[in-house]
Amino acid sequence: MDAPIDDVVILLGRGNHGPAPRRQLERMAALLQASERYPLVLIALIDQGEPSLPQALDACAAAGAARALVVPVSIPGETRLRAWMASVARRWQAAHPGSTMEVVLGEGLVEQPALAPALLATAQAAEAGTDVRSAPPEGWEHDPVNWSVLPPHQLHLLTCRGPRCTALDASDCWTQLRASLAEHGLREDNARTLVAATGCLYPCSCGPVLVVYPAGVWYGRLTPAAIKRIVAEHLVGGRIVEEHRITPGVPCAGQHSS
Repeated sequence: MDAPIDDVVILLGRGNHGPAPRRQLERMAALLQASERYPLVLIALIDQGEPSLPQALDACAAAGAARALVVPVSIPGETRLRAWMASVARRWQAAHPGSTMEVVLGEGLVEQPALAPALLATAQAAEAGTDVRSAPPEGWEHDPVNWSVLPPHQLHLLTCRGPRCTALDASDCWTQLRASLAEHGLREDNARTLVAATGCLYPCSCGPVLVVYPAGVWYGRLTPAAIKRIVAEHLVGGRIVEEHRITPGVPCAGQHSS
């Protein structure tokens, strides 16, 4: 472990299916790091990507931080989601009883007085802009042809990337899923399997959750090892992996602690 440090910052934002949210968070982290007030500034994603908040807290603890300041930067913010992330942080502490690192969840950007001048500056900068008629995007008149064609896939996999599954290391599972599909020749480019990342699929306490259609089989409490079995035994071999199957109306056994 490095020499102990005091406060570190985690900028907490929402993810998406593309790379833009990560790039924007990384830019914000770089700007805050340049202030030299904090020795370490990290990012974390609430959903749709990684690192998750628990992963970022792991990195803070490994750096010897005395306190992690978690700063939500998503606009608009959600009160219920903020409360949930506080629960994630507290569960991380409970799962690491040997750590003395404090975790403080700050207020969101909307609550900050400095937001008003930033919004004003943004609006004033737009005053110098030009009408989109003068520089329209190429092909603006028509949507891409592929947007009107349903892929001829045989299997449709729904992978939950909601906040709960993200906090439960769903990213590691979906990385393994892509690798296992490629290993068995089931990637989307051969029209065999279509994988769709989704928001919350529910039931959250059974996450990470994967749904396989057209069979309509739901899997939960997944790990990368479980994903490897599901691809090999179910998607290739046609045998449902009962140990990881979740059934409507039947609670998942046990509870997650993170």
